[in-house]
Amino acid sequence: MNITNTELEKLRLKVTNILMHEKKWKIEKIQLIGSGVINAVFLITEKERGLLAVRTPWRTDESMMDNNSSGIISLQKEAEIAKHCYGHEIPVPKIHELYFSNEINFLVSEFVAGDDNEISSFDVGKLTSKIHKIPTNGLSIIDQKEQTLSKIISERIRDRIVSLRKLVYTELIIPDSVALEAILNTSKIPNCLLHLDVRRSNIIAKNGIIQAIIDWDNAFIGNPIMELMRISETQELDWTEFLKGYDGEELLKNTEKVIQSIYRLDTALMLSLLFISFLHDKEKGEYYMNRVQLLINDINKCL
Repeated sequence: MNITNTELEKLRLKVTNILMHEKKWKIEKIQLIGSGVINAVFLITEKERGLLAVRTPWRTDESMMDNNSSGIISLQKEAEIAKHCYGHEIPVPKIHELYFSNEINFLVSEFVAGDDNEISSFDVGKLTSKIHKIPTNGLSIIDQKEQTLSKIISERIRDRIVSLRKLVYTELIIPDSVALEAILNTSKIPNCLLHLDVRRSNIIAKNGIIQAIIDWDNAFIGNPIMELMRISETQELDWTEFLKGYDGEELLKNTEKVIQSIYRLDTALMLSLLFISFLHDKEKGEYYMNRVQLLINDINKCL
């Protein structure tokens, strides 16, 4: 389902009306700069606040691959985490307004400009390390609901395997979620804030210098090994250079392979579902299906 131009114009007028008449902002210009399967994004010029970005969900059934991934929760999550990171000098757009009503919901944040120059994997590693080092006191992740990351990941692996079995009609034998959770809980590495979608499309940079990291939809508080394994498994960054910037060799050496494999499996399952069911990319689908089977074999061998 795609949003129509008429519906986009209605959203634009609603946002303008609320900000000008209810919030008393001085809007000089508002224009659409993007629309996806869940959100529409507008660029605003405001007399006192400058350039701002407005993100608003345009559909009521905002759910993708996981049940908690709704557009409204996404706005709350982005606002909460961005405010926390901003207070700890992590480069994120400043949050100006989070608005909810029966008519429309939207988030207004600073508009950060970037360009197409390459961002080094080393610098992305340094940024990720900086995020992992900020305190999490006072930070609550709305869709984590006080659950541990170990529990979330182990149950998500179970659910994703069930979904994948239905798509490819193959048997994938894996320990149950309770057993996986118990293994993950043996790690003694302190929990931290995890972005869990660190890639160049979520990092705004200018002249190769990082200006901001955005899109905290996947974020949780938990073991940093999860972040590292996701980045390694997705292969969107130069892993060697990233790890140098992150300075994570010692962290990996002190983490059992079975724990690394479980976290990798979560990502490989996600990518298998993505490429097989959503993007219909046969080559990548087969690659990540092979990764899933390899990782399951590795996990079973360790038990």
